[in-house]
Amino acid sequence: MREKGTNKYKLINTILLAISFIVRLVYILITSVGERQHDLGYATSLHDDIINPGHLGYVEYIAKFHHLPDFDPFSIFSYYHPPLHHIVASLFLNAADMLGIKEPGVYEVIQIPTFIYSCITIYVSYKVLKLICKDDRKITIGFALIAFHPGLIYMTGSINNDMMALMFTVLCVYTTILWFQNEYRLKYLIYMALCMGFGLIAKPNIVIMVVPMGLVMLMHMYDMYKAGEFGKVFGHYCIFAAISGPIGLSWTIRNAIRFGTKPGIPSPSPNQCVSGYSLFNRLVLPSSSCISFPFYSENATYNNNMWQICFKTSLFAEIWPTEISPIGLRLCQLLFISAVILGIYCAVMSIVKPIRLIKQNDKVMGIFLLSGYVSVILMFYFFVLKYPFTCSCNFRYVGISLLYSAIALIPYTRLNTD
Repeated sequence: MREKGTNKYKLINTILLAISFIVRLVYILITSVGERQHDLGYATSLHDDIINPGHLGYVEYIAKFHHLPDFDPFSIFSYYHPPLHHIVASLFLNAADMLGIKEPGVYEVIQIPTFIYSCITIYVSYKVLKLICKDDRKITIGFALIAFHPGLIYMTGSINNDMMALMFTVLCVYTTILWFQNEYRLKYLIYMALCMGFGLIAKPNIVIMVVPMGLVMLMHMYDMYKAGEFGKVFGHYCIFAAISGPIGLSWTIRNAIRFGTKPGIPSPSPNQCVSGYSLFNRLVLPSSSCISFPFYSENATYNNNMWQICFKTSLFAEIWPTEISPIGLRLCQLLFISAVILGIYCAVMSIVKPIRLIKQNDKVMGIFLLSGYVSVILMFYFFVLKYPFTCSCNFRYVGISLLYSAIALIPYTRLNTD
C-alpha cells in the first residue's frame, strides 16, 4: 500500500512539473521582451553599427559584432555583467536572424534560453527535494511552491541573466548533496566546480553558495585528515580550484587587465535611494510612509523596507497598476498577507529543521542546509546595505530562498532517510 501511495504522488509531482513547463511556455508566448524586464535598455538592428545599452543592447552587441565588448564594460549600462547568458542568448538571436525572422520580432527569441533555464531549475529543484526526502508525498507542497511561484514565472520571461544564475545556484545545491551522499566521489566534485565556475560568469550573486559548499568541504577535509588521507582530499580540492577558479574569475580578470576595472554595480537613480531611512525601517519593519500596498514603486518614499519590496516583487513584479478593481485589489492584498505569513513560517523552519538534523547526527546535511539559508539572508542584508536602493531589494536576488522554503515545508524527522 505504501508503494502504491508513493507512486501516486510521484505521478502527481510529474504532472505538476509538466504543467509548470506549460505555464512558463504560455507566459513567454504572451509576454514580449519589453514587458516586466529589468534594465532592459533597447536595440536598433542586428545589421547596423550602433551600440545600445541594457541587457537587450548587450545581447544585440554580441550577436552583431561576434565578440565581447572591446571597451570598458562599465562605460555602457548593463555591460558590466558577466557575459555567459548574453553569449547564449546571442546565439539564439543569430540563429533566428539566419532563419529569416524579421525585426523587431526576432528579439523575442531571447526568451527561449531563459525558458530553458527555468525548466531546468524546476526539474533540478525536484531532484534536490528527492535527495533530501525520498517520499514524493512529503515534497509535493514544497515542490508546488517552486513550480508555480509567480517570482520564478516572471524570471522565465526576463531576458537578463537572473534565471541562468538561479539555475546554476540550484545546480550547486544539487551537485553538493550528490557529492556528500555518494562517498565524496571526485566526479561530483568536478560537477560542483563546473556549476560554481559557470555560475560566476552568469552572475556574481551565485557566490552565496561558497559558504555552504565550503563548509562541507572543510568538514570532509577534517575527517580525511583524521583518517590519514589528507593528501587525497587536498588533490581533489586542487582540481576543484583549477576548474572553478579560471572559469569563474575569467570575466573579472579580463576586465582588470584590459581596462583596469574592478567588480561593482553602477548607482541607480536618486529617487530609489533608501539611505535616508533608519536601519530598522529598511531592514526590519517598514515606516508609516510606505503607503504602497501591495504593489511596488521604485520611489523610496513608498517602498523603503527590504522585506516589503522583496515580497511585493516576488508576487507582482515591479508593477504598480493605475487601474484595478476593488475586488482585484483585495485579492492581491490577501495574497500579499498570506505570502508574508508563509514566508515567516518557512524562515523559522529553515533554521529549526536543519538544527534538528544536526542533533540527529545528520551533521553534514544539517550544516549544509542551515549555512546555505543563513548565507542567503545575510548576503541579502549586506547587499542592501552596500547598495541602499529599492531595486537592490528585488526578489530576484534571493530566488534560491524558495528552494530552502520548499525544504522547510517537508514534514520530516530525518530528511534523507524518509
